[in-house]
Amino acid sequence: MPTAKPRARRIYLVFVLVAFVSMVGDGMALFALTLASADLLGSWGVTTLFLTGLIPPILAAPMVGRLVDGANLRRTWVASLLAHVLLFALMAIADDLLLSLVLMCGASICAVINASAIFKLIPSIKGSLPLTRASSLIVSAGSLAGILAPPIAAIAYTAWSLQPLLALNALGFTALAIGAGLVVPRSSVPTEAEQPNDGGARPGARILFTDQLLALLLVPIAAVVLFTSAEGVAGVFYLRSVAGNDTIYALMLGAWSVGALIGALACGNRFLAARVRAPVLLGGALIGAAILAEGLWPKTLVILAVFLLGGFGNGLHNVGVRNAVYARIPEAHHGAAWAYLTVLIKVMVGLGFLLGTPGLVVDSDRLIIIIAGIGSLAAVLIATVGMRGAARHHRAPAGTSRAVVQSLSQQEDTGRAEGNGPPVLN
Repeated sequence: MPTAKPRARRIYLVFVLVAFVSMVGDGMALFALTLASADLLGSWGVTTLFLTGLIPPILAAPMVGRLVDGANLRRTWVASLLAHVLLFALMAIADDLLLSLVLMCGASICAVINASAIFKLIPSIKGSLPLTRASSLIVSAGSLAGILAPPIAAIAYTAWSLQPLLALNALGFTALAIGAGLVVPRSSVPTEAEQPNDGGARPGARILFTDQLLALLLVPIAAVVLFTSAEGVAGVFYLRSVAGNDTIYALMLGAWSVGALIGALACGNRFLAARVRAPVLLGGALIGAAILAEGLWPKTLVILAVFLLGGFGNGLHNVGVRNAVYARIPEAHHGAAWAYLTVLIKVMVGLGFLLGTPGLVVDSDRLIIIIAGIGSLAAVLIATVGMRGAARHHRAPAGTSRAVVQSLSQQEDTGRAEGNGPPVLN
């Protein structure tokens, strides 16, 4: 008869698999719709598709926070997957691209509900697995989904066109909804505490700023998303000119993705697990340094090497962000915190796309990339200085020993605050 611990770990691995396939499905649908919009509607169609992924989740953030923090998590996750089924089936049956773009508004909201429910379920379903390791597995699954979804969608779109791919997605999400209902125990539905965001978006968004350390970490978090998004747009032009052909260009992007997988897995170790700020700051610094080196040294081998390092930092950063929310926000508000953080990320992505478009703000694609690298490093430096200042404010009246001040600083780093502070990072 299997022991409880191996069984719990197997359940969590199935949970990660379901989450991974749902990420691949969302990514495939979005990429296929991007290709169809570009082919049939031109650039304004792609812009419209981007807006459907940005504006509805921002408007729906208060609702998503209340739903994930106040409802039965098992039912919420299954319902979000079934909503995907309905939306993708309608897109496939209607065979109307404009209607599909409208329906993507609902799919974008469902994707945020899906991500927030997965985020909040992890602590209750991970079993004996350390939280940082459990979190790193989800981030690794997301990185792998980001690698696989675009080429699979491109191949399927070329071979079948858009409607069969959407119909396949509808069938896939049906299986995922069944799997989610089976893998999540009925007991894993924590619903407690008053709702922090009943008053709308502004009170709900304050969840992210109630803890001083997390508020300071939001500086490099937002900056990294902003500047990597800008690099992503400018890099299409810059990297293709450096690479000389699209095969080398694809290898460059693949190096970053491989590094991200390694970094996400590495962030599950015990040393980084005991720290809240180190993975976010170190990861952000590596990302900034890699982007800056990319812009300063336009050599293929240099870029391949620094992209591997930058991707590693990206993996550290992504796991660190999740662990920081787990450590510094009360569990009852994890769903709302992740929903609002997702909104912040989407806004930064949108601004990054604008900043990274050559000729819109800055003419030179190479200069955009250099600015992105410097901006990421500057944000990490600002956050580090701010945390040092916050640590100094922890000093008691004159006469407090150096050891006490160091102890307070360590509490800030690990999340092991006393009294009414945030929960310990397990």
